[in-house]
This record gives sequence, C-alpha cells and structure tokens, in this order.
Amino acid sequence: MPLVQPALRRYSSVMEISLSLKKSADGGLVYGIPLWYRVMTAALIAVMASGVFIAGNAPGPIGWIVLALLLLGLVYDERWIVDPKARVIRHYGGFWPFARAMSVEFDDIEGFSLRAFARGTIPGSESEAKEQEKAFAMMNGKDADKGEKVSLFRSMGRKPYINLLVSTGSGDTYLVDTLPARRALRLKKAGEAMAAACGSGFTDRG
Repeated sequence: MPLVQPALRRYSSVMEISLSLKKSADGGLVYGIPLWYRVMTAALIAVMASGVFIAGNAPGPIGWIVLALLLLGLVYDERWIVDPKARVIRHYGGFWPFARAMSVEFDDIEGFSLRAFARGTIPGSESEAKEQEKAFAMMNGKDADKGEKVSLFRSMGRKPYINLLVSTGSGDTYLVDTLPARRALRLKKAGEAMAAACGSGFTDRG
C-alpha cells in the first residue's frame, strides 16, 4: 500500500509539534496541535517584537529566521477530526489560509495500526526487523539496548520511530502521526481511541 503523507505532515514532525487527542463537543475526537502550542508561539512572537521595538533596531539574520519559523508555526494547522455522526474522519493540514482538507468515510476504513521504522536499514532485511522489534520495545519502556554494544554512529543513524497509520479499503494508507519510539506510547493510545470512535480495528504491529 502507498503511504500518503497529507499536507505537509513532515513539517509538523521536523518542528517537533506534538499532536494531542481530545474529545469534541459533539462526542467526536480531535487529534491535532494543542492550544497551548499556539499560545506559547504567539507569546514568543510578542516577546521578540517587543524586543525589536524597544531596541529600535531590526533583528539580525538569525533573528529573522527564528521569527519566520515562529510565524510559520503559528499559522500551521494539523488536525484529524473523527465525526461519528457524519461517519467520516477528516484531515486538515497546511499553512493557513492554504490548508488542505481530505476525508475518509468510516465504511472505507480498514483499521489503524502502528508501524516501526529506522533510518539506515534496508527494507525487508534482518537488520530492519531487529530495529522494528527494538522500536516497539522502546515504546513499551523496555531497555532494548541492554547487553548490546552500539556505536555512536549507528545509534545516530538508526534512531527508531513509530508511525500511526490509518488504512483504507481503497488501498491508501495515511500517515496520522510519527514520534520517536521512546515517546510513541501516546500514539498507541490515540490510535486505540480513534479506532474505537470509527468502529474499526487497531493493531500495534502494522
């Protein structure tokens, strides 16, 4: 199945924007950028703007880069909305006002799953399988490196991650979120909740 990364999902991962799950007023679920992140970003922009105003000088190149990243973070949107009444899961992603939307009907959802991966491994190889097992062990709080000598180069090149995916009957697999394996237990909880709301299955070994 092809893996689809909706609307700049990579931007959220690179910027380390952690998505959070909450119940909506209509009984559905929203998995997206939390309000505290936007408040913090707006506060940082205000602090920088105040500093520029007080100093009376324009910021240097690094200052402009930081300000641009903060502004992008403020207008970036990333949301998965599970709507049980309409029996559809919607995704909004991108930079406002150009954010894109897509939707998947509950009847087309085959299920949610977790899939481990590590950069620097060959697909289908023994090393990939070993790193995948390591990723799930790390997700569950186990010391996957105990008793194993791992070089600094290897540890940096093979940092394990886990993806939360939703697969459809039409043959598409959408990337919902990705996190380093040590922080990925929250993906399992989010996947289980979203799957239950959609009336579909969930597996922690995609």
